[in-house]
Amino acid sequence: MSIHSAHARRRPRPSVTRRDLVPDLGVAAGTVAVTAAIHFALLPWLGARSPLMLFAVMAAALTFWRGLGPGMLATSLGAPVGSFLIQPIGSAGLYTGSAPVEFSVMFASSLTICWLIYRLKVEQENVGDIYHRKDHALAFVSHELRQPLATVHLAAAMLERDRSDESRDRAALLIQRSAARLSKVVEDLVDVTRLSGEGLRIHPAPMRLQDAILGAVETLGPTIVQRGQSLNLHVPVEPPLWINGDASRLQQVFDNLLSNATRYSPEGAEIAISSFVDNGRAVVVVRDTGIGISRDMIDRVFEPFVRESYNTPEGLGLGLTLVRDLVTKHGGHISAQSDGPGRGSIFTVELPLAPQPAALQDRVASLTH
Repeated sequence: MSIHSAHARRRPRPSVTRRDLVPDLGVAAGTVAVTAAIHFALLPWLGARSPLMLFAVMAAALTFWRGLGPGMLATSLGAPVGSFLIQPIGSAGLYTGSAPVEFSVMFASSLTICWLIYRLKVEQENVGDIYHRKDHALAFVSHELRQPLATVHLAAAMLERDRSDESRDRAALLIQRSAARLSKVVEDLVDVTRLSGEGLRIHPAPMRLQDAILGAVETLGPTIVQRGQSLNLHVPVEPPLWINGDASRLQQVFDNLLSNATRYSPEGAEIAISSFVDNGRAVVVVRDTGIGISRDMIDRVFEPFVRESYNTPEGLGLGLTLVRDLVTKHGGHISAQSDGPGRGSIFTVELPLAPQPAALQDRVASLTH
Protein backbone atom coordinates (compact mmCIF):
# COMPACT_ATOMS: atom_id res chain seq x y z
CA MET A 1 0.00 0.00 0.00
CA SER A 2 1.14 3.52 -0.62
CA ILE A 3 1.33 5.64 2.49
CA HIS A 4 2.38 9.25 2.51
CA SER A 5 3.02 11.61 5.37
CA ALA A 6 0.48 14.40 5.53
CA HIS A 7 3.25 16.96 5.69
CA ALA A 8 6.57 16.68 3.87
CA ARG A 9 9.53 17.61 6.03
CA ARG A 10 13.18 17.85 5.18
CA ARG A 11 14.66 15.22 7.45
CA PRO A 12 18.34 15.33 8.37
CA ARG A 13 20.41 12.81 6.46
CA PRO A 14 22.54 10.41 8.52
CA SER A 15 25.31 10.08 5.96
CA VAL A 16 26.53 11.13 2.54
CA THR A 17 24.88 9.23 -0.29
CA ARG A 18 26.61 8.56 -3.58
CA ARG A 19 24.24 10.96 -5.33
CA ASP A 20 24.99 13.79 -2.89
CA LEU A 21 28.72 13.16 -2.39
CA VAL A 22 29.97 15.71 -4.95
CA PRO A 23 27.69 18.62 -3.93
CA ASP A 24 28.18 17.91 -0.20
CA LEU A 25 31.94 17.70 -0.68
CA GLY A 26 31.81 21.02 -2.54
CA VAL A 27 29.81 22.63 0.27
CA ALA A 28 32.21 21.25 2.89
CA ALA A 29 35.30 22.42 0.97
CA GLY A 30 33.78 25.85 0.40
CA THR A 31 32.90 26.17 4.09
CA VAL A 32 36.45 25.18 5.11
CA ALA A 33 37.89 27.77 2.69
CA VAL A 34 35.62 30.49 4.09
CA THR A 35 36.58 29.48 7.64
CA ALA A 36 40.28 29.68 6.74
CA ALA A 37 39.71 33.18 5.32
CA ILE A 38 37.90 34.17 8.51
CA HIS A 39 40.83 32.80 10.50
CA PHE A 40 43.32 35.00 8.64
CA ALA A 41 41.00 37.99 9.02
CA LEU A 42 40.79 37.42 12.77
CA LEU A 43 44.48 36.56 13.15
CA PRO A 44 45.33 39.89 14.90
CA TRP A 45 42.73 39.09 17.56
CA LEU A 46 43.34 35.31 17.72
CA GLY A 47 47.04 35.65 18.41
CA ALA A 48 48.44 32.33 19.56
CA ARG A 49 45.06 30.68 19.87
CA SER A 50 44.61 27.57 17.78
CA PRO A 51 42.29 27.88 14.75
CA LEU A 52 41.06 24.32 15.26
CA MET A 53 38.23 25.48 17.51
CA LEU A 54 37.01 27.74 14.71
CA PHE A 55 36.89 24.81 12.30
CA ALA A 56 35.06 22.66 14.87
CA VAL A 57 32.40 25.35 15.28
CA MET A 58 32.12 25.54 11.49
CA ALA A 59 31.60 21.76 11.23
CA ALA A 60 28.94 21.86 13.96
CA ALA A 61 27.07 24.66 12.18
CA LEU A 62 27.23 22.77 8.88
CA THR A 63 25.83 19.65 10.56
CA PHE A 64 22.90 21.65 11.88
CA TRP A 65 22.27 23.10 8.42
CA ARG A 66 22.93 20.20 6.04
CA GLY A 67 23.16 17.00 8.09
CA LEU A 68 25.71 14.64 9.58
CA GLY A 69 27.42 13.72 6.29
CA PRO A 70 28.44 17.26 5.29
CA GLY A 71 29.47 17.96 8.90
CA MET A 72 31.78 14.94 8.95
CA LEU A 73 33.25 15.95 5.58
CA ALA A 74 33.88 19.44 6.90
CA THR A 75 35.52 17.97 10.02
CA SER A 76 37.75 15.71 7.91
CA LEU A 77 38.84 18.65 5.72
CA GLY A 78 38.91 21.33 8.39
CA ALA A 79 40.99 19.47 10.98
CA PRO A 80 44.09 19.04 8.74
CA VAL A 81 43.71 22.57 7.34
CA GLY A 82 43.45 24.01 10.84
CA SER A 83 46.40 21.88 11.96
CA PHE A 84 48.44 23.17 9.03
CA LEU A 85 47.64 26.77 10.00
CA ILE A 86 49.12 26.11 13.44
CA GLN A 87 52.55 25.28 12.03
CA PRO A 88 53.52 28.79 10.82
CA ILE A 89 52.53 30.18 14.17
CA GLY A 90 54.57 27.55 15.98
CA SER A 91 57.65 28.20 13.83
CA ALA A 92 57.43 31.88 14.76
CA GLY A 93 57.59 30.97 18.40
CA LEU A 94 54.03 32.12 19.14
CA TYR A 95 52.58 28.65 19.65
CA THR A 96 54.14 26.17 22.04
CA GLY A 97 51.49 23.40 22.11
CA SER A 98 51.56 20.06 20.38
CA ALA A 99 49.79 20.27 17.01
CA PRO A 100 49.32 16.48 16.57
CA VAL A 101 47.77 16.13 20.02
CA GLU A 102 45.50 19.12 19.54
CA PHE A 103 44.59 17.88 16.08
CA SER A 104 43.54 14.48 17.48
CA VAL A 105 41.58 15.98 20.36
CA MET A 106 39.76 18.53 18.23
CA PHE A 107 39.07 16.03 15.45
CA ALA A 108 37.44 13.58 17.89
CA SER A 109 35.59 16.38 19.70
CA SER A 110 34.30 17.81 16.44
CA LEU A 111 32.98 14.43 15.28
CA THR A 112 31.27 13.91 18.64
CA ILE A 113 29.67 17.35 18.57
CA CYS A 114 28.46 16.80 15.00
CA TRP A 115 26.90 13.46 16.00
CA LEU A 116 25.16 14.98 19.04
CA ILE A 117 23.79 17.85 16.98
CA TYR A 118 22.54 15.43 14.36
CA ARG A 119 20.80 13.23 16.97
CA LEU A 120 19.21 16.28 18.60
CA LYS A 121 17.96 17.53 15.26
CA VAL A 122 16.55 14.10 14.37
CA GLU A 123 14.70 13.91 17.69
CA GLN A 124 13.25 17.38 17.15
CA GLU A 125 12.16 16.42 13.64
CA ASN A 126 10.57 13.18 14.89
CA VAL A 127 8.69 14.85 17.75
CA GLY A 128 7.44 17.63 15.50
CA ASP A 129 6.39 15.13 12.83
CA ILE A 130 4.49 12.99 15.35
CA TYR A 131 2.66 16.00 16.76
CA HIS A 132 1.74 17.17 13.28
CA ARG A 133 0.43 13.73 12.31
CA LYS A 134 -1.47 13.49 15.59
CA ASP A 135 -3.15 16.84 14.91
CA HIS A 136 -4.02 15.63 11.42
CA ALA A 137 -5.41 12.40 12.89
CA LEU A 138 -7.53 14.29 15.44
CA ALA A 139 -8.98 16.40 12.64
CA PHE A 140 -9.77 13.19 10.81
CA VAL A 141 -11.41 11.79 13.96
CA SER A 142 -13.63 14.87 14.21
CA HIS A 143 -14.78 14.30 10.65
CA GLU A 144 -15.28 10.57 11.21
CA LEU A 145 -17.39 11.19 14.33
CA ARG A 146 -19.46 13.96 12.77
CA GLN A 147 -20.61 11.98 9.74
CA PRO A 148 -22.03 8.85 11.47
CA LEU A 149 -23.62 10.98 14.18
CA ALA A 150 -25.33 13.04 11.50
CA THR A 151 -26.54 9.78 9.94
CA VAL A 152 -27.98 8.63 13.29
CA HIS A 153 -29.82 11.96 13.65
CA LEU A 154 -31.16 11.51 10.13
CA ALA A 155 -32.40 7.99 10.95
CA ALA A 156 -34.12 9.29 14.10
CA ALA A 157 -35.80 12.05 12.11
CA MET A 158 -37.00 9.46 9.55
CA LEU A 159 -38.62 7.40 12.32
CA GLU A 160 -40.35 10.47 13.74
CA ARG A 161 -41.85 11.37 10.36
CA ASP A 162 -42.68 7.90 9.13
CA ARG A 163 -43.09 4.77 11.30
CA SER A 164 -43.77 2.38 8.44
CA ASP A 165 -41.92 -0.92 8.20
CA GLU A 166 -39.95 0.28 5.18
CA SER A 167 -38.82 3.46 6.94
CA ARG A 168 -37.96 1.53 10.10
CA ASP A 169 -35.84 -1.00 8.19
CA ARG A 170 -34.00 1.74 6.35
CA ALA A 171 -33.35 3.67 9.58
CA ALA A 172 -32.12 0.51 11.31
CA LEU A 173 -29.67 -0.15 8.46
CA LEU A 174 -28.34 3.42 8.66
CA ILE A 175 -27.91 3.17 12.42
CA GLN A 176 -26.10 -0.17 12.16
CA ARG A 177 -23.66 1.17 9.59
CA SER A 178 -23.04 4.30 11.62
CA ALA A 179 -22.55 2.29 14.80
CA ALA A 180 -19.99 0.06 13.06
CA ARG A 181 -18.09 3.11 11.83
CA LEU A 182 -18.19 4.75 15.27
CA SER A 183 -16.99 1.52 16.84
CA LYS A 184 -13.97 1.44 14.52
CA VAL A 185 -13.03 5.03 15.38
CA VAL A 186 -13.41 4.38 19.11
CA GLU A 187 -11.22 1.25 18.86
CA ASP A 188 -8.54 3.31 17.12
CA LEU A 189 -8.73 5.96 19.85
CA VAL A 190 -8.36 3.27 22.53
CA ASP A 191 -5.31 1.96 20.68
CA VAL A 192 -3.85 5.49 20.62
CA THR A 193 -4.20 5.61 24.42
CA ARG A 194 -2.54 2.22 24.78
CA LEU A 195 0.35 3.17 22.54
CA SER A 196 0.85 6.46 24.40
CA GLY A 197 0.65 4.82 27.83
CA GLU A 198 1.84 1.44 29.00
CA GLY A 199 1.30 -0.11 25.60
CA LEU A 200 -0.63 -3.17 24.58
CA ARG A 201 -0.55 -6.14 26.91
CA ILE A 202 -0.41 -9.73 25.78
CA HIS A 203 -1.15 -12.96 27.64
CA PRO A 204 1.03 -15.61 25.98
CA ALA A 205 0.19 -19.29 26.08
CA PRO A 206 1.11 -22.28 23.88
CA MET A 207 -0.83 -22.02 20.61
CA ARG A 208 -0.73 -23.05 16.99
CA LEU A 209 0.09 -20.09 14.77
CA GLN A 210 -2.08 -21.54 11.99
CA ASP A 211 -5.17 -20.98 14.17
CA ALA A 212 -4.57 -17.21 14.32
CA ILE A 213 -3.91 -17.02 10.58
CA LEU A 214 -6.98 -19.03 9.61
CA GLY A 215 -9.10 -17.04 12.06
CA ALA A 216 -8.09 -13.84 10.28
CA VAL A 217 -8.78 -15.43 6.89
CA GLU A 218 -12.26 -16.43 8.07
CA THR A 219 -12.92 -12.87 9.29
CA LEU A 220 -11.65 -11.07 6.17
CA GLY A 221 -12.71 -13.68 3.60
CA PRO A 222 -16.18 -12.21 2.95
CA THR A 223 -14.71 -8.72 2.49
CA ILE A 224 -12.18 -10.02 -0.04
CA VAL A 225 -14.92 -11.80 -1.98
CA GLN A 226 -17.15 -8.72 -1.84
CA ARG A 227 -14.38 -6.62 -3.39
CA GLY A 228 -14.00 -9.12 -6.22
CA GLN A 229 -10.51 -10.11 -5.13
CA SER A 230 -8.96 -13.55 -4.83
CA LEU A 231 -7.14 -15.04 -1.85
CA ASN A 232 -4.30 -17.51 -2.35
CA LEU A 233 -3.95 -19.40 0.94
CA HIS A 234 -0.90 -21.55 1.59
CA VAL A 235 -0.97 -22.28 5.33
CA PRO A 236 -0.36 -26.00 5.94
CA VAL A 237 -1.91 -27.21 9.18
CA GLU A 238 0.77 -29.89 9.50
CA PRO A 239 3.20 -29.69 11.05
CA PRO A 240 1.68 -27.32 13.62
CA LEU A 241 3.71 -24.15 14.24
CA TRP A 242 3.74 -23.96 18.04
CA ILE A 243 4.54 -20.60 19.59
CA ASN A 244 4.00 -18.86 22.92
CA GLY A 245 1.54 -16.18 21.95
CA ASP A 246 -1.70 -14.38 22.61
CA ALA A 247 -4.15 -15.93 20.15
CA SER A 248 -6.50 -12.93 19.95
CA ARG A 249 -3.65 -10.44 19.56
CA LEU A 250 -1.94 -12.46 16.85
CA GLN A 251 -5.22 -12.79 14.98
CA GLN A 252 -5.44 -8.98 15.24
CA VAL A 253 -2.02 -8.80 13.57
CA PHE A 254 -3.13 -10.86 10.57
CA ASP A 255 -6.54 -9.13 10.53
CA ASN A 256 -4.77 -5.81 10.06
CA LEU A 257 -2.38 -7.09 7.42
CA LEU A 258 -5.15 -8.73 5.36
CA SER A 259 -7.41 -5.71 5.85
CA ASN A 260 -4.69 -3.41 4.49
CA ALA A 261 -4.03 -5.78 1.60
CA THR A 262 -7.66 -5.81 0.48
CA ARG A 263 -8.22 -2.11 1.22
CA TYR A 264 -5.29 -0.94 -0.87
CA SER A 265 -5.79 -3.40 -3.73
CA PRO A 266 -8.13 -2.86 -6.69
CA GLU A 267 -10.98 -5.09 -7.77
CA GLY A 268 -9.72 -8.39 -9.18
CA ALA A 269 -6.40 -8.18 -7.33
CA GLU A 270 -4.74 -11.26 -5.87
CA ILE A 271 -3.89 -11.46 -2.18
CA ALA A 272 -1.72 -14.25 -0.82
CA ILE A 273 -0.83 -15.40 2.67
CA SER A 274 1.61 -18.21 3.40
CA SER A 275 3.42 -19.70 6.38
CA PHE A 276 6.58 -21.77 6.71
CA VAL A 277 9.57 -22.38 8.97
CA ASP A 278 12.95 -20.75 8.35
CA ASN A 279 15.99 -21.05 10.63
CA GLY A 280 13.93 -22.16 13.60
CA ARG A 281 11.40 -19.34 13.30
CA ALA A 282 7.83 -19.27 12.03
CA VAL A 283 7.43 -16.98 9.04
CA VAL A 284 4.15 -15.58 7.72
CA VAL A 285 4.12 -13.62 4.45
CA VAL A 286 1.21 -11.46 3.28
CA ARG A 287 1.42 -10.32 -0.35
CA ASP A 288 -0.84 -8.11 -2.42
CA THR A 289 -0.82 -6.68 -5.93
CA GLY A 290 -2.15 -3.30 -4.82
CA ILE A 291 -0.91 0.27 -5.08
CA GLY A 292 2.42 -0.43 -3.35
CA ILE A 293 4.63 1.67 -1.09
CA SER A 294 6.86 4.48 -2.31
CA ARG A 295 10.54 3.98 -1.62
CA ASP A 296 10.90 7.00 0.67
CA MET A 297 8.07 5.69 2.88
CA ILE A 298 9.09 2.04 3.18
CA ASP A 299 10.84 2.67 6.52
CA ARG A 300 8.01 4.83 7.90
CA VAL A 301 4.94 2.70 7.32
CA PHE A 302 5.07 1.43 10.90
CA GLU A 303 5.14 4.91 12.47
CA PRO A 304 1.96 6.12 14.18
CA PHE A 305 -0.47 8.36 12.27
CA VAL A 306 1.28 7.84 8.92
CA ARG A 307 -1.48 7.68 6.33
CA GLU A 308 -2.53 8.93 2.90
CA SER A 309 -2.95 12.68 2.50
CA TYR A 310 -5.55 12.19 -0.23
CA ASN A 311 -8.25 9.66 -1.06
CA THR A 312 -7.50 7.95 2.23
CA PRO A 313 -9.53 4.96 3.36
CA GLU A 314 -10.94 4.96 6.86
CA GLY A 315 -8.48 4.71 9.71
CA LEU A 316 -6.09 6.77 11.80
CA GLY A 317 -2.88 5.31 10.41
CA LEU A 318 -2.34 3.12 13.47
CA GLY A 319 -2.91 -0.37 12.07
CA LEU A 320 0.69 -1.12 11.16
CA THR A 321 1.97 0.56 14.32
CA LEU A 322 -0.17 -1.82 16.36
CA VAL A 323 1.00 -4.75 14.27
CA ARG A 324 4.66 -3.89 14.87
CA ASP A 325 4.04 -3.40 18.61
CA LEU A 326 2.27 -6.75 18.95
CA VAL A 327 4.82 -8.67 16.90
CA THR A 328 7.67 -7.15 18.91
CA LYS A 329 5.99 -8.09 22.19
CA HIS A 330 5.89 -11.68 20.96
CA GLY A 331 9.65 -11.59 20.40
CA GLY A 332 9.21 -11.35 16.64
CA HIS A 333 9.99 -9.01 13.80
CA ILE A 334 7.98 -7.54 10.92
CA SER A 335 9.30 -5.97 7.73
CA ALA A 336 7.76 -4.36 4.65
CA GLN A 337 8.86 -4.62 1.03
CA SER A 338 7.64 -3.03 -2.19
CA ASP A 339 9.05 -2.33 -5.63
CA GLY A 340 7.29 1.01 -5.65
CA PRO A 341 3.88 2.54 -6.38
CA GLY A 342 1.56 0.24 -8.32
CA ARG A 343 3.71 -2.85 -7.73
CA GLY A 344 2.17 -4.34 -4.61
CA SER A 345 3.46 -4.89 -1.09
CA ILE A 346 4.93 -7.73 0.96
CA PHE A 347 4.76 -7.89 4.76
CA THR A 348 6.81 -10.58 6.49
CA VAL A 349 6.21 -11.58 10.11
CA GLU A 350 8.79 -13.70 11.92
CA LEU A 351 8.00 -15.28 15.30
CA PRO A 352 10.09 -17.61 17.51
CA LEU A 353 8.91 -21.19 17.62
CA ALA A 354 8.21 -22.92 20.94
CA PRO A 355 8.33 -26.61 21.93
CA GLN A 356 5.17 -28.62 21.60
CA PRO A 357 3.19 -28.51 24.89
CA ALA A 358 4.18 -31.33 27.22
CA ALA A 359 0.59 -32.49 27.76
CA LEU A 360 0.12 -32.84 24.00
CA GLN A 361 3.40 -34.71 23.68
CA ASP A 362 2.29 -37.21 26.32
CA ARG A 363 -1.05 -37.64 24.56
CA VAL A 364 0.61 -38.25 21.19
CA ALA A 365 3.03 -40.70 22.80
CA SER A 366 0.17 -42.66 24.42
CA LEU A 367 -1.65 -42.89 21.07
CA THR A 368 1.41 -44.20 19.26
CA HIS A 369 2.04 -47.04 21.76
